[in-house]
Amino acid sequence: MTTRLSKDPVLRRKNRISTVYSSLAIENNALTPEQVTAVLNGKHIIAPPKDITEVKNAYEIYELLDTLDPYSINDF
Repeated sequence: MTTRLSKDPVLRRKNRISTVYSSLAIENNALTPEQVTAVLNGKHIIAPPKDITEVKNAYEIYELLDTLDPYSINDF
């Protein structure tokens, strides 16, 4: 049985934001899901700069995952 993944960009973005939030929450990032969404929408929020940077970096790497080679030292 083949499962078809949704190509809906809104759904994919919501899922990516949820993934970023959940991953960073495990690492003690203090931002709420709403703050993560705001950061990724380019809005300014009041929060520790470290937490904001983590959100931006995590989103960027998740966007690149499909293009990285897990066996490449350069991609590591």
